[in-house]
Amino acid sequence: MNTIGITNDSVQENTHDEPKADTLARTKILHAAGELFMEFGPSRVKMEEIAERLAMSKKTLYKHFTSKDEVLHCVIDASQCEIHNFMKTFMDGLPSAKDDDDFLQRVSLTIESLSERVATMWRSPFMKDIERAYPHLWQEFMESRRHNILTSVTTICKEAKRRGILRDDVNYDLFTLMYLHCVENIMHPRMGNELAMTAKQIFDMLMTILFAGVLTPKGRELGGRFRALNLGDSIDNNDNSANASQSHFTA
Repeated sequence: MNTIGITNDSVQENTHDEPKADTLARTKILHAAGELFMEFGPSRVKMEEIAERLAMSKKTLYKHFTSKDEVLHCVIDASQCEIHNFMKTFMDGLPSAKDDDDFLQRVSLTIESLSERVATMWRSPFMKDIERAYPHLWQEFMESRRHNILTSVTTICKEAKRRGILRDDVNYDLFTLMYLHCVENIMHPRMGNELAMTAKQIFDMLMTILFAGVLTPKGRELGGRFRALNLGDSIDNNDNSANASQSHFTA
């Protein structure tokens, strides 16, 4: 899964019956635009700069996209589509995990991949520029993230509870809303600056604190085997790890 999350499949889903050559050209354009948007922020990128990155004429670029706003919309749509497909594949496969270790390994790898992706995006000008210059797109992004979180956390909790990893006396609708509230209000570059922590450090701390109260003894023992979950670590150890790192959010 690349940083922006643009694949041929994710573009194809948004182009329907478009000729293959045109789809490939649009994919290349969106890749180049995504790189520039990540590097400088969408509001600071011009269409001619996208064309220059591809050694393409502006006329050819405008054949596929009528404006930079359309390019940006398509970059975000393709990224969200790729994330949706990634998470759907992950969630559909959870019930077929051969044992508890396999289940937690799948969860761990998915969390690791997503946290690295989020950390990279928060460090770039991309998301801050979207929030500032394109508030309607920012709102769409937040709504999409909310849906993905509600769906994925509910699915994980349901399967973990069935396996005896999470307690059965907890209301997991409430737990999921608590998790969502924390992510929406804390997983933000501004909070990283205030706390002098990276996105991954904040995420790891949230995982430790939130799951500490819902794990069964079995879940705590199993979780300690998987670094990305941080479920077997004490909060003190996680805090020491956060303080030791020198990598912070960008201002």
